[in-house]
Amino acid sequence: MKPFILSLVLLSVVQTSVFAQDEYATDYKVHYELAFHIDSLNLDQKDTSNLYLFTNPEFGIFLNQSRVDADVRLEKIRQRLGADVQVKISTNSNKSQDLNKVVFTNHQNGEVRVLQNLGDIDYIYFEPTKMDAWEISEETKEFMGYSVQKATIDFAGRSYEAWFTMEIPIPNGPYVFHGLPGLIVEIYDTQNHYHFTMLGLEKLETPKVWKFPKAEEATKEKVNEIQKRLNDNALNGSDYQYMMGKTPGVSGSISVSDGQEPIMELKNKSGQEITKEDLKRMFKSNLENKNNPIELE
Repeated sequence: MKPFILSLVLLSVVQTSVFAQDEYATDYKVHYELAFHIDSLNLDQKDTSNLYLFTNPEFGIFLNQSRVDADVRLEKIRQRLGADVQVKISTNSNKSQDLNKVVFTNHQNGEVRVLQNLGDIDYIYFEPTKMDAWEISEETKEFMGYSVQKATIDFAGRSYEAWFTMEIPIPNGPYVFHGLPGLIVEIYDTQNHYHFTMLGLEKLETPKVWKFPKAEEATKEKVNEIQKRLNDNALNGSDYQYMMGKTPGVSGSISVSDGQEPIMELKNKSGQEITKEDLKRMFKSNLENKNNPIELE
């Protein structure tokens, strides 16, 4: 058994409204790797992504590598220009829209809030599904020196198997998964299309305080509708800026003047120039290939 010292932090959180900007202190950083198949018609292709959970017994914040890196850059800017400076830094990974979310879990009441950026607007909604239907098995194994135990649950159209350890008494895990009597170190759906594996656990020297940006209130259903509308509008119209930002491997610039055709200088990942028709075709192909999201329902 590995030694694990859990220090409890007394948090005083003042909320002016449900969705106001809040500060949340966390004490541990958990590094996960996600191996996933975004295209169910091409299971030979597998993507990986580095994801992080900042957590303690009270709260947890789960986010992608881009957001972690952006937070480091933002902190340096604030040290130079002042704590109140407002800076917008792109945090979309482009691999999967689900991986661009920030998931905030309140372990004390089981509430999960999800922050998602769509079309340069931050939306926040409550995850409606409660993680209270875990079935805990007596099956155990060793994982990174920890004794871990198996549990299962269904979520968003997939069946999952999870391994958690009570040697780390934090009821948290990757993405929206939480509610077990210990940290989830591994979780995967039964088709193994999405497989989270803990790579490391770090006790922070000082608590990491996260500030949530101001965001527009929404429901999960509404956010999904907005995402679909943005994609449809881009395909049926001429929002080339949106298409460029959502198409991996495309770089360049787009200038738009009132009443004028957009002036575009676009290149693919090989450095070859592409046209706006090429961009629209690549954007459409990218959407079609992302047919296997982590949430099927």
